Amino acid sequence: MRKLIEQLISDIDEMNHRFERVKSSEVDYDFYKVVKPYAHSIDSKLNELNNYYQQIINTPYMTPLKFNLLISNIQSLSVECHFKRTSRKLFTEKIKSVQYDLKNILTYHV
Repeated sequence: MRKLIEQLISDIDEMNHRFERVKSSEVDYDFYKVVKPYAHSIDSKLNELNNYYQQIINTPYMTPLKFNLLISNIQSLSVECHFKRTSRKLFTEKIKSVQYDLKNILTYHV
């Protein structure tokens, strides 16, 4: 589980870099060539993370609702990071929330 959480943290950093690139270039990524395969790869990692559901919700400050929100936010970020119309403020807030939760899981449980 540790390796998976670390990989997701790395993926979140990559999403942030992709977002900054799309914002600075003002050109969206191609949906079928880039966005869809990337989101699919993130979804497969999230499916793997679901295997650890019971362990994760036993982590301090983690509830079933918060876990579901974490999954949902990561899924959203994996798509939103590719489009210039994405709100910087909302994107940044989601990134911070996801990073906090993943690091919390890593600290307390793994």
